[in-house]
Amino acid sequence: MTDMTETLKNATTVDRSSLTDRLLLWGGVAGPVIFVLAFTIAGLLRPDYSPIEQAISDLGVGPNLWLLNVPLVLLGAFIVAFCVGLTRVLGPRLGDPWRWICTVLLALPGLGYAWAGIFTEAPATMTLHWVVGMPLVGLGAIAGFLITGLRLRRLESFRGLGTYSVVASLLTLALIVVMFSTWTLGFGGLTERVFFIEILAWYVVAAFRLLRDEPTGAAADS
Repeated sequence: MTDMTETLKNATTVDRSSLTDRLLLWGGVAGPVIFVLAFTIAGLLRPDYSPIEQAISDLGVGPNLWLLNVPLVLLGAFIVAFCVGLTRVLGPRLGDPWRWICTVLLALPGLGYAWAGIFTEAPATMTLHWVVGMPLVGLGAIAGFLITGLRLRRLESFRGLGTYSVVASLLTLALIVVMFSTWTLGFGGLTERVFFIEILAWYVVAAFRLLRDEPTGAAADS
C-alpha cells in the first residue's frame, strides 16, 4: 500500500512538472503572436502611420500607445518564460555551463522587447529605447541562436533545430545590416518588421519542436 501511494505521488509530481514545462514553452508561441497582432492592429488604427517607412516603436508614443507597449512587455515576459521552460526540458542535455549560457542569451531579446515597451520613443527615454533595447534584441538573438544551435547539433534528435538555429543567427546578422541600410531609402519600417518576425519565428519553431516530444523526449540523447 505504501509503495502504491508513493508511486501515485511521484506520478502526480511528474504530471505537474510536465504541465508547468508545457505552459512555459507555450510562451514562445503566445508572445510573438500577440505582439505581431498588436503592432499590426495599432498601425491600422493610426491613419497617418506608414508600416513601410516608419519603425514599429513609433506606435509606442501618441494615440493608443498602450496597444504596442503592453504587448511588448508581455512579449518579454513570455520569451523569458519560454527560456525557463527550455532549460527545464533540455538543460541536462545542453550540459553545464552551456544550459545557463544559452538560457541567458536567449532571454536577452525578451528583456530588450520589455525594455522597449517601458522606455519608449518618448523624448525623455528615446536614447534608452534604442541604445539599450536594440542591442539586447539583436545581439542576444545572434549569440543565443548560434551557441544554442551548436549545442543542439550535438544531439541527434535536435540536430534539425540546431541547424535552423545557426542559420537563424546568420540571417539575423544579415537583416540587421539590411535594416539599418534601408532607413534612408524609405522602407526601413518594412525591413525592421522582417527582422523582428525572423527573430520571433525562432521562438515559435523552437517551442513547437520542444512541445512535440516533451516530456517523453527528455530521455532522448542522454
